[in-house]
Amino acid sequence: MISKIIRKTKISEWAYIVARVRVMKRKLIPKEEYAKLLNMDLNEIIRYLEETEYKKEIDELAYKYSGMDLIDHALSLNLSRTYTKLINISKGLPRELIVLYLRKWDFWNIKNIIRGKMFGFSNEEIEATLVPAGELDEEFLKSLLARDTVDEIVDAFKGKPFHAILEKLLHGAKLSEVEDELDKFYYTSIASLSAESLDTKYFIDFIRMEIDIVNIKTIIRLKREGVPADEIMSRIVPYGYQLTEDEARKLAAMDLEELYKALENYWFIDDLREAIATHLMSKVENALMGVWAQRTIRKSNYYPLSVLPVLAYMLLKRIEVDNLRLIARGKASGMDVEEIKEQLVIV
Repeated sequence: MISKIIRKTKISEWAYIVARVRVMKRKLIPKEEYAKLLNMDLNEIIRYLEETEYKKEIDELAYKYSGMDLIDHALSLNLSRTYTKLINISKGLPRELIVLYLRKWDFWNIKNIIRGKMFGFSNEEIEATLVPAGELDEEFLKSLLARDTVDEIVDAFKGKPFHAILEKLLHGAKLSEVEDELDKFYYTSIASLSAESLDTKYFIDFIRMEIDIVNIKTIIRLKREGVPADEIMSRIVPYGYQLTEDEARKLAAMDLEELYKALENYWFIDDLREAIATHLMSKVENALMGVWAQRTIRKSNYYPLSVLPVLAYMLLKRIEVDNLRLIARGKASGMDVEEIKEQLVIV
C-alpha cells in the first residue's frame, strides 16, 4: 500500500512547477483548431502535427511508421514524455504527488498488454497504446510484450500487492472484472490517504472526484447491460467525493430513468443533461470528462500555488491526445465529420 503523505511543501516548490506548467499549457492545441483538423485527410493531419509540440515524435518515428500507426505511436510517446517531464521539473511534495497520480498509467499499460494478448493484437499494435509514465518503464513494458502468454505476464508481478488480482485471470475471472479491481486497488490506495495539509487535501479531493466519475460510468454502463445491483456494487470504488458507497447503492437499485433523474443532485450533472438525453454511453463519458476538467480548472484558478494547476494541465493534455487520436482514426475509417465532432471532448 502507499504510505501516508504528511510532509508539507514550500510555496517556492509550487511556484516553480506551476510557472513551468503555465508555459506548457500555452502549447496545447487551441480548441478552435479542431474544426480545421476535421477537414484534413490523414497526411494533412500528420503535416499539421509536425508544426506543433508533436513534431519531435513524428520526425523520430516516421522512418518506422506511416499513416495511423505513425499518429498512434507519436501521440502515446509525446504524452509519456510530457508526463515524465513534469516529474523531472518538480521536486519535493509536488513531485511525490505527480508520481503518485501517474501510477494510474502502470495499470493502464498492464490492462492494455493483457487485453491485447488475449485478443490477438500484434505487439506493435499494443505498444502504440502504452504510456510509460508511471513506475513501469519502457524497457519493462517491452519485456512484458515479449512474453507469449497471459500466465507469463501475470507471473512478472509476483510479489506486487496487486498480483492476487491479476491471478484471478488464470482461474476464469472475466477480464472486465479484473480491470475494475485494478482500478479499485489504485484509487483506494490513494483516496484512503489522510490529508495532513491543504496540498494533499486538494490532491485527494481531485482523486475522489475522479472516483465519482469512474463509479457513475460503471453504474450507467452496467445498468444498461442489465447487471444486478449487488454485482454493480462489487465493482464500485470506495472513497468517492460525493458519490459515497451508500449513494452508489441507491443508484444501482434504480432503473435507468430514475437513475438519470437522481443525478441532478450531484456535482457532475453540469453539461451532462444533453448527453443523457441521447442515451449514448460515449457521449455520457465525454460529458463527464469535460465537466471534471472544467471543475478542476476553475478550482485551480482559486488555488494557483497548489497541485491543482498541474493536475488540470495533465487532464487537458490527455484530452488533447484523445481528441487527436479520435479525429485521426475517424478520418482513417471514413467516419462522417459531424459524427467525429460529436465524440470530441471540448474544454
